Amino acid sequence: MSYLEEVAAPLRGPRRLREDMLAELGDGFEEAVADGVEHGLSREQAVERASADFGSPDIVAAAMQRELETAQARRTAWTLVVALPAMTILWDLLGGDGDPGLAVTVLARLTDAASAAAFTAAALVLTGRLERRAASACGALGFCAIGVALGCSAAIAALAEPSDTPSALPFLVLASAAGTVWVSASALRALLVGAVRRRT
Repeated sequence: MSYLEEVAAPLRGPRRLREDMLAELGDGFEEAVADGVEHGLSREQAVERASADFGSPDIVAAAMQRELETAQARRTAWTLVVALPAMTILWDLLGGDGDPGLAVTVLARLTDAASAAAFTAAALVLTGRLERRAASACGALGFCAIGVALGCSAAIAALAEPSDTPSALPFLVLASAAGTVWVSASALRALLVGAVRRRT
């Protein structure tokens, strides 16, 4: 396995950034090897010297993984900042009128609280105030918000009278499904990236 392959093997994160970082590292490594050959070393010797100069693949990979984790955390944070309020606003605007009752109100507020917690963590990541395990935090809170929303929505649907069903329900369900998939996919990527950092 080549030096670059050893560095690349454990890396997880945004694909384009990962490829750009590896391309830059590969270019620099090849330049170092070419310089060694130009100064009279065999290619094998030049590769060994370049490897020693660049440092252990594990150490280089760990440094690159930290950058990838930061980038993934920010991407997931933006997803939470955009998707969660949008889903909440849609339900508030199109969810129907009238008195929903105490149980439904409590469930709705619980959903809002879970979304607010995830939104707050995402905002802290985007402002640079939450850096330690930022990807894992965004991923976990994103899944928590979606899980609470799905559970409470199912309970609300079971409690609601047929006459209380909003006319925009099909649109709300479709929009919520799209938002759920978007947030869940981003949260999963964040958790996977955060888990890699703990292993490197």
